[in-house]
Amino acid sequence: MDTSAILGTSPMMLAYAAAQTAAPGYLVLYRVGEFYEVLGQDAATVSRALGLQLTRRRQKDADDVPMCGIPAGSSVQAVARLLGGGHKVAISEQPAENGGERLLRRLTPATSVDADVVPMDRNNNLTVALADDFSVTFAWMDLSTGESGATTASLEGCGPALARVAPSEILVARWPEHSEALAVAVRSSGAPFSDLQEAGELQADPGAMLGQAYGEGWRDQLRGFSQSEMSVLAVLLDYVRATLGELPRGLPSPRRTLTSDTVQVDAPTLRGLEVLTSGSGREGSLLSVLDRTMTAAGARLLARQLAAPLTNPQQIGRRLAMVRFLVASSQVRADCRDDLGAMPDVLRACGRLSLGKGGPRDLAAVRDALERASAMSARLSGTGDLPPGLASVARELATAAQGTCAAASRSLGRALTGQLPATAKEPGYVAKGYAVRLDEARLEANRTREAVDRLQARYIAETGIKALRIRVNTLVGYHVEVPSGQAGALSKDFTLRQGLASSARFRTAELDALATQLEETTARAAREEQAVFTGLSYAVLDVRDELTRVAHAAAALDLVAGLAQAAAEGLWTEPELVEGAVLHIEGGRHPVAERLLEAQGRSFVANDCGMGEGSRIWLLTGPNMAGKSTFLRQVALIVLMAQVGSFVPAERARVGVVDKLFSRIGASDDLAAGRSTFLVEMVETAAILHQATERSLVILDEVGRGTSTQDGLAIAQATMEHLHDVVGCRTLFATHFHELADAADAMQHAACMAMDASAGRHGDVFTFKVAFGRAGQSYGLRAAAMAGLPTSVLARAEALLARHNERKPAET
Repeated sequence: MDTSAILGTSPMMLAYAAAQTAAPGYLVLYRVGEFYEVLGQDAATVSRALGLQLTRRRQKDADDVPMCGIPAGSSVQAVARLLGGGHKVAISEQPAENGGERLLRRLTPATSVDADVVPMDRNNNLTVALADDFSVTFAWMDLSTGESGATTASLEGCGPALARVAPSEILVARWPEHSEALAVAVRSSGAPFSDLQEAGELQADPGAMLGQAYGEGWRDQLRGFSQSEMSVLAVLLDYVRATLGELPRGLPSPRRTLTSDTVQVDAPTLRGLEVLTSGSGREGSLLSVLDRTMTAAGARLLARQLAAPLTNPQQIGRRLAMVRFLVASSQVRADCRDDLGAMPDVLRACGRLSLGKGGPRDLAAVRDALERASAMSARLSGTGDLPPGLASVARELATAAQGTCAAASRSLGRALTGQLPATAKEPGYVAKGYAVRLDEARLEANRTREAVDRLQARYIAETGIKALRIRVNTLVGYHVEVPSGQAGALSKDFTLRQGLASSARFRTAELDALATQLEETTARAAREEQAVFTGLSYAVLDVRDELTRVAHAAAALDLVAGLAQAAAEGLWTEPELVEGAVLHIEGGRHPVAERLLEAQGRSFVANDCGMGEGSRIWLLTGPNMAGKSTFLRQVALIVLMAQVGSFVPAERARVGVVDKLFSRIGASDDLAAGRSTFLVEMVETAAILHQATERSLVILDEVGRGTSTQDGLAIAQATMEHLHDVVGCRTLFATHFHELADAADAMQHAACMAMDASAGRHGDVFTFKVAFGRAGQSYGLRAAAMAGLPTSVLARAEALLARHNERKPAET
């Protein structure tokens, strides 16, 4: 598209159009003085996203152009909001010198490492997807930490695989030709996505790119990766290089993950169960209840674990043993949490350093993290009877005090001063005595400053002007400043530079020579100090793999210590994990609802759940607002918590390990894909019926409610029969179709359960207890009254209901 026809042909407009051409699909922010100007259609988009006033830029040779402006002082926050909204942003910076080249910086939701853009407790994964007719391969990288990985999933299983990755931005290198599975998974993730063009060459020969990123030993680092996984990883790295202009330095080894290692949970299930977020955001989610972590890395690890719980009973048991030990050893737990509270985010510090965006404080974060890790290792190692998992964590933390890590820690300890500036361009962060050439440059600069001070004293003595001062500013540089009334007392050696109302400014040959010398020595000191910073950064990145191991060990300790803290606060119990399709929960409670009720001074009503060979399916009926949905979520969350390795809110829990967790709770449409609420429900139900196995746990709430009663009842019964007869998995099936109870009674492995409809003291509150049997009526009018419908409407509804019930026998 010829944007000059729209924007005009002035130099500024042509430059803006060139930036748009160089960064297609990006919103261009063009620096002009103290503002970033946004023009044309970009201006309309930015003004809506940021709530800015949309104005117009007048032109002589073309129509006025829509425009909005962003003050440079608030540009960081504005860009963060745009990236958070899924937009890509290209920033055209003003050159430092007239006629210089404008730098164009490209930022996307997952390529920024700025603290204002990247949440500290969440990974920021840039993800590439490449599909064929049978499978999808994903590769991802969090540039803020350098962590990366790849996995391959079947087309039908790509939803849970993508949910496990938790992408912040998705690039699709190739869509499957005959399946909508990847499209459904991408839309369900909620992340912005776009097509990635021209990746064919890298797919065929990824070696050069992988060697550039990981060095000559890249084959050893990627041992076990499939050809498709290496290809997609190369495509991802090429995109990073093209977007940032270079690859990050010292990338740690990528991880290959297997879908069989964790419970497969897709994005709709995570949302329906409110695992990571709820309708009100993070508050009200399971994550908000479980998160007692003290470090950002621990918080990120917890979120990843909740999205992909473990399936190996031995691994789960190993983690439960750590939690059990820390629940019982409250002092050890408190000491660990105190140590972790002082642990910097070394992964994010290394991420910034690897992209050339770090500063002295990032080096200090590495130094402090190594010191803290060594102290934690010593503390744990001195504790008796450590379970194997904690002993392993202690050994990994001990890496901080060994070999190259210890050497890096000593160098950083000697190199850095106590008070550190934010950027490496600000002086004074390298300690005296660390670098000889820097010390010499500083000494020479100090001598020159002392010479300037002596010159000032001499001028005062020679002129007799006690108010004479040698000053410096950006406009006139070093100068002699005297009160205006005394300027005439100066000799011809003083040349007037600037006259002001109250003072006059002069230059002298001696001062000019000293100023030049001082500028040179100060610049040399700055270059030497920045060279030290670069050397220290490279030294840190040389041991990045070891630092990553230490950081992961600290995060693992933070995870189990946080789970132990939550268990101690909630008086939770340790679950028993077994093989087989069993699920026995005694006195189970919803972890989030219980806390919310306690805050109101109320108690949560506990319920049991016993599922096994004779009762794999529970058909749950009962009135609205009697607690069906809460009970469904409660059971699923207890299972999920148990397989994360957490204690659970129950008196006792015996959980047969689940391989896949599905839920169909709530209703929403998908307007972008042109899908109604009912169609979304059917798509999600179809995925469950196709993918569930006999080891799965399925939660279904009101299947079939989005269509006519007859159609809905038929679909619900057929779904229940398929899960019973074909799949044979554990299923909680809540419904208002009371007729389904007759079908359940005829099933060998089904049980009819109901929410107790007995009223409380005032006749308007249910008991929220689950009991054997079926609900006799729906109590819809009572729920409507509790919701506040007008009395006249309730009276009319009651009359219509009575008339319907009178006709019903005849019609039957």
